[in-house]
Amino acid sequence: MVSMIFRRHTLGLIATLPILPACGTSGDGGGGLVSTSGPTPTPLPRATPTPTATAVNGRPRYHIAAPDGGWINDPQRPVRIGDGWTMWALYNPTWPNGGTEWRRWTSPDLVNWTDRGVAVRRRTTSFGDVWSGSAVVDTNNTAGFGAGTLIALATMPADNAAGQNQSTALWYSRDGGASFTFHAIVHPNFPGNKPFRDPTVFWHAPAARWVMTLSEEGKIGFYTSPDLKQWSYASGFLSNLVGGVMECSHLFRLHLYEADGTTAGDKWVLLVGGDGTASGFTGGTYYWVGDFDGTSFTADGATGRWLDQGADYYAAVVWRDPAAPDPLAAAYTIGWMSNWAYANQLPAPYGYRGQLSIARQLRLQRVGGVPLLRMTPVAAQNEVFQQVVTGSDQTIAEGSDYVWPTGADVVAGRIDLTLNRTAGGWPGGAWLSVRGGDGFFTQVGLELRDNRLFVKRDASGPNPPDSAAWRQNRSAGCDFGDGVAKVSVFVDAGSIEVFVNDGEAVLSDLINAPMSAKSLHLNIAGGSLHVSDVRIST
Repeated sequence: MVSMIFRRHTLGLIATLPILPACGTSGDGGGGLVSTSGPTPTPLPRATPTPTATAVNGRPRYHIAAPDGGWINDPQRPVRIGDGWTMWALYNPTWPNGGTEWRRWTSPDLVNWTDRGVAVRRRTTSFGDVWSGSAVVDTNNTAGFGAGTLIALATMPADNAAGQNQSTALWYSRDGGASFTFHAIVHPNFPGNKPFRDPTVFWHAPAARWVMTLSEEGKIGFYTSPDLKQWSYASGFLSNLVGGVMECSHLFRLHLYEADGTTAGDKWVLLVGGDGTASGFTGGTYYWVGDFDGTSFTADGATGRWLDQGADYYAAVVWRDPAAPDPLAAAYTIGWMSNWAYANQLPAPYGYRGQLSIARQLRLQRVGGVPLLRMTPVAAQNEVFQQVVTGSDQTIAEGSDYVWPTGADVVAGRIDLTLNRTAGGWPGGAWLSVRGGDGFFTQVGLELRDNRLFVKRDASGPNPPDSAAWRQNRSAGCDFGDGVAKVSVFVDAGSIEVFVNDGEAVLSDLINAPMSAKSLHLNIAGGSLHVSDVRIST
């Protein structure tokens, strides 16, 4: 939902969210600082690149971002309506004052999104603004508003709801989520817990009832209901690994795949927004794999993992496609690309504050005997790019950097390449720098011998926020033991998202690169490697 305090209400208070290390099948799991960054890139002279269709107006080209002058943060779980998707996000048109409401976007493919305006307006009831929650299609009319009605359950700062705060309100929509009507506070906060927010609801068919997960102090509360109106406490999942309050929780079931593609039954995943500062991480998205019996969730182990090791993947939502041939084969996720350690300090030179990540696919796979979520961009993401430049296969060594093809400069696009180990073994390090120029660059470092990678963004642009969470390199473990590192990097006006080895490691960060910074650079130290399958999509 919001920060550790009433972040939805004012969006002017900063909550510092800590987080633990995670991801990867080797190394220490990531999340710490790396000891060595690559050299500052010095681009080689080359021909002037041909123009591309990349937007250079400073706004993200292929990410949902706040409308001019506004602010967005938490996405609200998309719902399939007809042949497309409807999603909402918390939106404040008068930041830093005024509070949030739900703004709506629609998409045919989870990639191309159209802004449809505000669907749940703030300050239209005595309870003030609207915070995070979830929407469901009430197919069987359990709530009595009509079969197929869209029901949204959302936290509201309901100070006069039986004398309590942070209670759950029910809103309903009969126009596909374009607008909602307030019904009532249906889940009042007794006995008055300060954190009592972010209701996420799903239909549990075996028990024929609705299940809600809710953020409370030190736990995720599980509640059940026959009608989305009357809620009963069922159990709680307790943990203090990722801070005092685990936010924006999602509970979902997926097939568990073996390495050969066969399934090994199903498992449940509990995913939360958490704080890993105490363990050298920052705010992010954490998950456990386990079992759910309709009443309580039991994790397979006491500790879980970070889904994304970057600094800017928070308040993530998860959903499945009910129209898929096998809805349990994969799920989808999208997150808020920011961090409460500096969200309120970020400059807004292009008139917006806040953006979402690209949509990603989740698959649950056993790796090294452990069930892990593998996260990759949805396949349709490539459709936003209009031209592709391919690079030649090259073997490079220290002092002989990769030579990029003409037209390879990128402001907003996708860079794909494969690094292959040579007979001499992995080099000491490889550094891919993007959005370079005017003395600025963002660096993806691959410590291939040590099975680690990192993102360095402290030199990405001018006027960065004064925050350790911004300056620190974020790192992740990844197994390069088979001699191959497949790297996909998505860069946009203000962000970088790195996917390595089919989602074994993912790092998502905001950057503050100027629009003039667009060059690429790849160099190594202490050996050689072979570079292949180079594609630059813009």
